[in-house]
Amino acid sequence: MKNNKNTEILLVFIMALWVPIVSMAVVKPLLKAPKTFKDEGDKSPLGCKDLGYRFDLKTLKLLPEEVGLPQSLYFIFNERSESVNLYQMLKNDSTRSMYLNNVITPRQWAVLSTSEKKLQYICTVNDPKQSYGKIVDCAESLKVCEYARVKYGMNNGGNYWLVKSSSRGAAVDAVLHYGIIPR
Repeated sequence: MKNNKNTEILLVFIMALWVPIVSMAVVKPLLKAPKTFKDEGDKSPLGCKDLGYRFDLKTLKLLPEEVGLPQSLYFIFNERSESVNLYQMLKNDSTRSMYLNNVITPRQWAVLSTSEKKLQYICTVNDPKQSYGKIVDCAESLKVCEYARVKYGMNNGGNYWLVKSSSRGAAVDAVLHYGIIPR
């Protein structure tokens, strides 16, 4: 009888310890703060380098020949939760009449192919009070990387927005579809 009583006491003691341990194993993960996963869409494509540009006085300056060949490919990511307008700034003595302006929707990529020696952009967000929008700091709004050494097909060189605004995967697919090969 004493043996049964000791066994019962031991079982109650084990249960008293076991239940909180097991319940904490189940409940503790639920009590943790939820993990915040960084949006994978803002990672630069493989091989795209953080070079060939700089931010200066709220503007974005693209400098393709600074690192590689004259023809370069830039991936530009809009980090804002609103669309960013990119307006090309031309010198007064410029003979070109065509601007390379673009609008990148929130959290999307754009791809610019250029053979210009220098390009400069000002960034704005929509503002009903101003026709071109409110000027914002490009450094706080954009993430930029460059493929400085790319191989173009015969008819793919020049200055144009290859991708105006899309996901990273779609932007990379478009580059490959056009036959541009990053090296």
